[in-house]
Amino acid sequence: MATALTRVVEEIAPPASEEQREATRTAVSQILSDTAQVVLRLPGGEEYQLDRDELRALLAIALARANGQSVSVISHDVMLSPQQAAELLGVSRPMVYRFIERGDVNATRVGTHWRLLAADVLALAERRTRLIDGVDTGLDQVADAMASSGRGAATKDGAKESWRAATPEQKEASLERVRRRTRSRRK
Repeated sequence: MATALTRVVEEIAPPASEEQREATRTAVSQILSDTAQVVLRLPGGEEYQLDRDELRALLAIALARANGQSVSVISHDVMLSPQQAAELLGVSRPMVYRFIERGDVNATRVGTHWRLLAADVLALAERRTRLIDGVDTGLDQVADAMASSGRGAATKDGAKESWRAATPEQKEASLERVRRRTRSRRK
């Protein structure tokens, strides 16, 4: 039975039982240790050996599912609505419009609607992750400096916990303040 991926994002749920997850972990472990080959057997009996990138993608999916995580698969050349981009980024739809207005992500008008290339949305997600990691590192450094000067040993954990507990909008507002300060220092 041939089926095609027709949705923009294919959602793949994790295996239902711990036994299935453990079987998946075992299979991934064997493939990673080069004790198994992954070959697709086509309906006519013909076999297709997966190339390195295909195998890497399938192993990433299998490993995430083995750990009980859901997986999303999306083609980079698909056009997304702002709502789909928001879901992919884990932010609100109005936040996506702010990204568009600020030029953080390219968007195209199609009639009265905006469309975003999935590759651009994923690139924005990567930039935001690097920026957040930088903020987290900065929080660590400030907290360490404060702790070593005797001005608050619990500050580091409190600052990091506050960051983790913040909503995406609160994080974005904080990151925007950091961007503005960085831009003003460069001038």
